[in-house]
Amino acid sequence: MIYEEKSSSYFGHSYKFINRVRDLIENDEEFAIVEVIKTEGPSSLKPGNKLIVKSDGSFEGWIGGFCTKDEIIRYSLEAMENGQSIYVNLNTCHGGIVYLYIEPVISKKKLILVGNNPITYYIQKLGEMLGFTIIKLESTNELVKVKITRNTFAVVATMGEKDHEFAESLLNTGIRYIGVVAGKRRGEDLLSYLRHKGYKEEFLTRIKVPAGIDIRAISPEEIALSVLAEIVKISNTKDTTSKKEETEEVVDPVCGMTISKSVPYYSIFRDKTYYFCSKYCKDKFDNNPEIYVK
Repeated sequence: MIYEEKSSSYFGHSYKFINRVRDLIENDEEFAIVEVIKTEGPSSLKPGNKLIVKSDGSFEGWIGGFCTKDEIIRYSLEAMENGQSIYVNLNTCHGGIVYLYIEPVISKKKLILVGNNPITYYIQKLGEMLGFTIIKLESTNELVKVKITRNTFAVVATMGEKDHEFAESLLNTGIRYIGVVAGKRRGEDLLSYLRHKGYKEEFLTRIKVPAGIDIRAISPEEIALSVLAEIVKISNTKDTTSKKEETEEVVDPVCGMTISKSVPYYSIFRDKTYYFCSKYCKDKFDNNPEIYVK
C-alpha cells in the first residue's frame, strides 16, 4: 500500500507516520525508516521527508525519482539484514545529492518454549533477562497463533513426552533454530524419525539435539545457560541460508497453520498443489478436497 500525504513533507513528522510505525511494530513487522537529512541541487526529495521500506521491498511514502528508488530500497534491506543504522548519500539523475539516514526496526526476539520443568524455568528466566518474549506452548495446535520471524527460536524440553511431535510441527514453520533438550541417543531417534517421514537433511540442520553449547553443564541452571548461549550466538549470526527455498510459506487448507513448503505432505487437486502440516490433515483433505478448496 502506498501512502499519499497531502502536505509537502508527505509523512514528515505527522501523526500518520507515527501511527503507521506503531502499527507495524505491534504487528511484529520488520521495516526501515528512511529520513532525508539534506539535499544539494535538484531533487524531488526534501529534508524531513520520511519513507517506510518493508522487508519485502515494498514501501510507503514518497520515495523520490526512479534514479534513487532502487538504491534506497537496497540500502534499506541491507540495514534490516545487518540490524544497523546507516547514513548514505545518493546522486540524483539531474546532478543533485540526497543525504539519507536509514534506521532498521527489527522484529522482536521471541523464544517458543515447550515443557514444564526446572530447565524450562531457568531458560524462561534467563531469556526474559536477555530481552526475549517467551511464548509457552502446551500443544502443537497453538503454533498457528504464533508469528514466526527470523528472530523466533524454539526450545523443546519435554523430557521425551511428544518431543517428536513438537519438533516436527516447529520444523514445518520454517523456524530458524529448534533446540531439543535430550541425550544423544534420543536425539538420534528423533532425527531418524524425521528422516523416515521424508524430511531432507538440509532442513534437519535447523534442529539442534542435544541443545546448547557444550560447557559440561550438569544442573538445570547450567543447561539453561548453555541453551541460551547457543541461541544468542545464532541470533547474532547472519542467516546465509536460501530463505526463499527454505522458508517459503503456505497455509494448510485443513487446519489453517502456516507451514513451509519443505513439508513432505502434499496433494495435487485440480492441477494445484496443497501442503499439509501432518499426515492427518493430508488424509482429511484427500477424503473430501472440495470442502477445503474455495
